[in-house]
Amino acid sequence: MRRMIRVLAVLFAIVLAIPLARAQTLSGAQAQKSPPADAFLAYEKALLAGGLEGARPYMTPAKFDELEGMRKSFGEDGFRQFLDRLRGGAQGAARRKQIEKVEVKGEQAMLEARDGPNVLTVQFLARTSEGWKVDIRR
Repeated sequence: MRRMIRVLAVLFAIVLAIPLARAQTLSGAQAQKSPPADAFLAYEKALLAGGLEGARPYMTPAKFDELEGMRKSFGEDGFRQFLDRLRGGAQGAARRKQIEKVEVKGEQAMLEARDGPNVLTVQFLARTSEGWKVDIRR
């Protein structure tokens, strides 16, 4: 009987782990219309419109801390230059079209957006109780 319980426990653990181990890769229109893509675009739009505080609802606390550290390291002028470079890129529908791939693995996602022929933005996201948010690499 004990052996049967152990076997069932192992099988149960395997069944729970299978969905977490499989990655789902979206490309093209599927990637561009995915919930992680929507979160990424909302984050960029809020960052440009309201700075760090404006974008806070669209990122995890870890991402906020990372950007806050970047702002402290570069200073206000350096951070403003970062935002200006972001403003100079595609926005809205044009930015959505640059999204090439979204790979979802469990509660984490990685989004790739082509900024130019040799420039690729990679953004990490996490699924939270409030939906997808921009995150740090985990």
